[in-house]
Amino acid sequence: MTSHTTSTSTRRSFLKRGAVLAVPLAAVAPAAVMADDRLTARLARLEDEAAIRELHQAWLRRINIGAADTATPRFAASEGAAFDQSVRSIAADHAAQPDAIEVAPDGQSAAGRFPCAVEIETTIAQDCTLAQMARAQGGGVVRRTERRMLQVKYVKSGGAWAIAKAEIASV
Repeated sequence: MTSHTTSTSTRRSFLKRGAVLAVPLAAVAPAAVMADDRLTARLARLEDEAAIRELHQAWLRRINIGAADTATPRFAASEGAAFDQSVRSIAADHAAQPDAIEVAPDGQSAAGRFPCAVEIETTIAQDCTLAQMARAQGGGVVRRTERRMLQVKYVKSGGAWAIAKAEIASV
């Protein structure tokens, strides 16, 4: 009878030890799922930031070649990215603070702040002979470059990012 009792108690102790050893493994599974969710969310945010940067750069290229009115980059509204006609080019200001893109938690909107150097062209008034002569020879304008902050709002519609509003602010 003793051998029967010993084998039963040995089985029970084996099962108890197995259950105790399995508890940490069961706790690891939810942690792995949570880590996977965090990685998926981070990947989605990084992909959104990359798509926004690509849209932003395409839009700046269009401005710099003088074709900002064409429909290559996506705009949520036609007046969303309209600037003063005196803006001739916009270049990144690498000496300033780094660009910042903040995607909203819902992933449907974003805001970007881009330090830049804006080239502005102002027409000289034709109230003197010198200004009239300069204009007749293809000049008559004053160009200057100013440091500014380009603030852009983006929206996501149909899975693609679009520019909702853009403005140039003084630094």
